Amino acid sequence: MSPPPIYANLGSSARSLLNWRYHSGLWQLDCSTMTNSGMEFLTTGFANQDASKVFGSFQNKLNIYNYGITLTKGWNTDNQLFGEIKQRNNIVEGLMLKLEGRLQPSTGSKDGAFSAGYEGNDHTILGKIEIKNNPVLSLSLVLRDNEFLGGVACDYDLSADGGGMSLKGALGWSDALTSLHVELLNNESLLFSLFHKFNHRFFTAIQIDNVSEGRHLNMDLGMTYQLSGYENQLRPGITWSISSILDGKNLNDGNHKFGVGLSLAC
Repeated sequence: MSPPPIYANLGSSARSLLNWRYHSGLWQLDCSTMTNSGMEFLTTGFANQDASKVFGSFQNKLNIYNYGITLTKGWNTDNQLFGEIKQRNNIVEGLMLKLEGRLQPSTGSKDGAFSAGYEGNDHTILGKIEIKNNPVLSLSLVLRDNEFLGGVACDYDLSADGGGMSLKGALGWSDALTSLHVELLNNESLLFSLFHKFNHRFFTAIQIDNVSEGRHLNMDLGMTYQLSGYENQLRPGITWSISSILDGKNLNDGNHKFGVGLSLAC
């Protein structure tokens, strides 16, 4: 059995379905390719239909398999530079070390982070410290017992006038078809998600959370079905998709959105 996921990836099956290919209100273009030497290139562009704002990013990744090292660098249209070096399973089996940094040349602002993690058969540990004006130390632990998962995470503000510590805890159950996730944030907000795979073509997910102010409930429901989104592979390496959001409270106001995406890979 593979090691359990890190805390941030608990409940990711439902989140991925609710976000993947749902680009309503946007025009989106993704292009990816890989050279014979194993270097990957990814370019993504978005155009907001409401604000007429365009955003794009470029990412380059190189894997040095003999040393377990991955080098990543990127740039986006906000003129932000990004770099990351990650080493996994070379010094010690299951150990991951990562150093990342960001730079905004126009303003001179910069920040970074160092992460260290370890994966065992039934547990995953991750520590991260953000290197910036207000540094934050994050620690998390996830345990697995057959199909059951449990995790706890904390963030501690290390700055002089820090805001203290925040705690999160989660319980889950997962098998080949279904994933259930419940998370408590600072003893205030509760999040519940459910993912189910009916067959190899039909997936569905639901996510419910409450906001502490006023205790309002928010619910997201999604499925890989043509009524809410459609995706078609025109030919190997070329995929296009459409998605929509309907305002159920104001069906006659026309405040509905749709999105179109095109993905190119070679």
